[in-house]
Amino acid sequence: MNARLPGRPDIVTLLGNPESDPRGLLRNRNVHPGVQVWGRLRPGATVEQAQAELTLVGRRLAEQYPDSNRGRTFIASPLRPNVGDVGATLWLLLAAVALVLLIACANIGSLVLARAVSRERELAMRAALGAGRGRLMRQCLTETAVLGLAGGLSGVGLAKVGVAPFIAFWPGTLPRADDIVIDWRVLVFAVVASLTSSLIFGLAPALRVPARHLDRVLHAAGRAIRGGSRRLHSVFVAAEIALAIVLLVCAGALGRALLRLTALDAGFIVHNVLVARTAVSPTALADPSRTRAAWDGVLAAARTVPGVEAVAAVDTVPMRAGYNQNVYWTSASLPPIAERPGAIMTSVTPEYARVMGLRIRFGRFFDDHDRAGSEPVIIVDDILAQTAFGRPDVVGRQLWLPDLGPGSFRIVGVVGHVRHWGLASDDQAAVRAQIYYPFAQLPDPLVRRWSQLMSIVVRTGVPPGTLVESLRHAIRGSTSDQVMYQVQTLEDLAAASLARQRFLLLLFGAFAALALLLASLGLYGVLAYLMSERTPEIGVRLALGARAADVTRMVLGESAGMVLVGLCVGVAGAMAASRALQQFVDGVHGVDLPTYAVVMAVLSASALAASIVPARRACRVDAMTALRQD
Repeated sequence: MNARLPGRPDIVTLLGNPESDPRGLLRNRNVHPGVQVWGRLRPGATVEQAQAELTLVGRRLAEQYPDSNRGRTFIASPLRPNVGDVGATLWLLLAAVALVLLIACANIGSLVLARAVSRERELAMRAALGAGRGRLMRQCLTETAVLGLAGGLSGVGLAKVGVAPFIAFWPGTLPRADDIVIDWRVLVFAVVASLTSSLIFGLAPALRVPARHLDRVLHAAGRAIRGGSRRLHSVFVAAEIALAIVLLVCAGALGRALLRLTALDAGFIVHNVLVARTAVSPTALADPSRTRAAWDGVLAAARTVPGVEAVAAVDTVPMRAGYNQNVYWTSASLPPIAERPGAIMTSVTPEYARVMGLRIRFGRFFDDHDRAGSEPVIIVDDILAQTAFGRPDVVGRQLWLPDLGPGSFRIVGVVGHVRHWGLASDDQAAVRAQIYYPFAQLPDPLVRRWSQLMSIVVRTGVPPGTLVESLRHAIRGSTSDQVMYQVQTLEDLAAASLARQRFLLLLFGAFAALALLLASLGLYGVLAYLMSERTPEIGVRLALGARAADVTRMVLGESAGMVLVGLCVGVAGAMAASRALQQFVDGVHGVDLPTYAVVMAVLSASALAASIVPARRACRVDAMTALRQD
C-alpha cells in the first residue's frame, strides 16, 4: 500500500478515530481540515462525470448548511504526485536547450551551405553525368544525417555521464529521481532529434543542388557567390544572434531578479540562528501543565550551553515547510466562514523576537506575565494592522480568533512583516498577514498537539554548527528521552528559498554563454568564408584605388547588417520569453532597459571581435594575387 499512497505513511489509522482527532475537528462542520478523498471510477466513467455529480452534491450541502458550506464545492482531479514547480523548471530547461540546439543547427547549416557552394562544380558534374536532382539531394541529406547521428550519439554518452551530477545539483529533492535513466526511449528520442536536426541544417544545402544551366555552373562555380547563397548565410547568422539574445536576456532577467531578491529584507536576522525540531519527554505529554514545564526546562537547558545568546520555541518557522493558517475578525459578529480573512498563526515563547531579530514597530513583545489565566494577548504584523484596521498602530485593539478560543484577544504589539513563504514567493502568497500568540496561553486541548510541532530557535555568538552536539546533550534531559532533530540554520532556509532561481540562473547563464560563443563562431565562419570567396572582387577594389580602411568598413558593414537584423528579431523574441519567465519563476519582473543595454553591448562586442579577423585578413589581400585567382 505504501507504493500507492503519497508520502509513504508509517502508520495508518481509521478516519475519525477519537485518538487521532481529540478535538473532534472532523465532526465539526465549521472546521475544514483539508481532508482529501480518493476514489476509483467505475468502468466507463470519466473524471468529468464524477465532477458533475460532486458539484451537485456540493450545491445541495451549501443549501443545507449555508453557514459552513456557502461558496464551497468538491474538485475531482486525477491522482498525480505533487511535484511542485519541478514541471515548470523542466519546461524552462527544455526551452533553453531547444534554443541552443537551434543555434547549433543554424551554425552547422551555415558551414554545410558553404561546403555545398564550394562543391557546386562537383555536383554539377555529377548531374551532367546523369545523376538526378533527387539523388543529389539524398546524398547531401545523408551526409548531414551521418553528422547529426554522430553528434546525437555523442550527446547520449555525455548525458549518461552527466545525469547523476545533474540530479545532485538539482535544488531540493527531484521527484522520481530514481526513474531517470538512459533507456531505449531516450535513445529513440535522441535518434529522432538528431535526424530532425540534420533535416533542419541540411535542407538548405540540399535545395541548392544544381538542376538547370549546368554549363553555366560548370563555368562559373568557384568564381563568385550567388546572391541567394549570401542571403542564406546572412539569415543563418541573424537567426543565431536572435536566439542568443533570447537566452542572454533571460539569463539577465534571472540575474537581476536574484540580486533584487537577495537584497530583500526577510523581516528577521538570518545570521547565527539555529533551528531544530524538538521532542520533549513522552511522559510530559499526558498533562498540559507538565508539557509547559517540560518546554521551560528545554529552553533553560539550552541557555546553559556556552555560545547561546537567546533561545525560544516556535511551532512554524519562516521559510521552512509547514504553516498554521486560521481566520480572524475585528468584531464579535463573525461573517460567514467563506468571507473571513486568514492569517498565519504562530505560537512562540517570549524570547522569540530577540532570537529572530523581529522589528517591534509599536507596543511590546510577550513576556513572562503572558501566561495561562492572564488576559489573552496577541501580536500582529504591520500587514495585518493595515489590512484589518487601516492604520499601522493598532496596540490595544481587539481581534476575534474563533479557532484559537472564545472571546477576544488584545493586541499588545505590532512587528514587521516576516517573509514566511520565502524571499521569492512571499509577495505572491494568498495569505501574508501574521499573528503571534504566546505558547503559555495555548488552550489545554491544543497543548499536546502543538508540542509535537514545536521547534527551538537559538541565537548564537559563534558559528551555529559548532553548538549542535552541545545543544543535543543539554536538551536530552535526565531521562535521556528528549531529542533535537532536523537541524538547520536560518541562512540555509533563506538560501533554499532562492535555490530554484539560483539553479535556473546558472543553467541559463551557461546556455547563454554557449549560445553567444556559437553565434560568434558562426559570424566569424560566415565572414571568413564570404571574404575568401570574394577575394577577386576585393582585389579589383584595391586595384581601382580602394584603401584598406574601405575594405575593413565593407566587411564590418556586412557584419553589422547581419547583427542588426538579429538584434531586432531577438529583442522581440526576448520580450515574449521574459513574459513567459515571469509566469514560471517567482520574483522575476519585466526586463528593464539596463538589461537590454548590457545584452546588446555584450553581443556587439562579441560580434566585433568575431568580425575583426576576417576584416583584417581582407584588407591585407594582395591585389595582383587576387586578380590572378580563379
